[in-house]
Amino acid sequence: MVKVGLTGGAASGKTTVCRLFREKGVAVSIADDLARDAVAPGSPGFEAVVDWFGDGVVGADGCLDRPALRRKLISDPEARRVLESIVQPEVIRLMERFLEQEAATGASMAVCEVPLLFELNLESMFDITLHVGVDRSTQCARLMARDGVSEAEAMRLLALQLSDGVKRERADLVIENLQGLSELKGAFYKVFEKIVKKCSAHL
Repeated sequence: MVKVGLTGGAASGKTTVCRLFREKGVAVSIADDLARDAVAPGSPGFEAVVDWFGDGVVGADGCLDRPALRRKLISDPEARRVLESIVQPEVIRLMERFLEQEAATGASMAVCEVPLLFELNLESMFDITLHVGVDRSTQCARLMARDGVSEAEAMRLLALQLSDGVKRERADLVIENLQGLSELKGAFYKVFEKIVKKCSAHL
């Protein structure tokens, strides 16, 4: 089975690429979903986050208030380190379990969407690393529209991530998302064909 690690900066278009993979019948694991599982109410991760950050990061529904938590991460680098130390080991464990389960079904390909793939040096988990490329100004605009944050907040969040240029250099393949959905789909289909050929070579 060919294991694909999909990455890209915030608001780069990773979610759309995941949808396109699923439309092709490929199983996809989303790191954010795994991270939610890792800090679900009642879990050890949830208790650890609340112990460190306080009740202010708990929403009215009893789950973590992600916007409130994000604001703390932007303003306090130590807070980000603590949260990552709680969540990341569990997310990696769940990703490994997902890949093992897909391999056991006889799947020829499986995708893990991992925003911090290169930041955490997880390349060795995958046969192919795939980056969704977008420029910083476009990212910022999309992030402001999607999350309702100010330009300053969006730029601070983006500054916490490796740049698009660095990720391009480290990725095996790049999908461009600079001009919109039509370009993104076209780039995806070309990359998908390359991955399918690699799958065939593994047979």
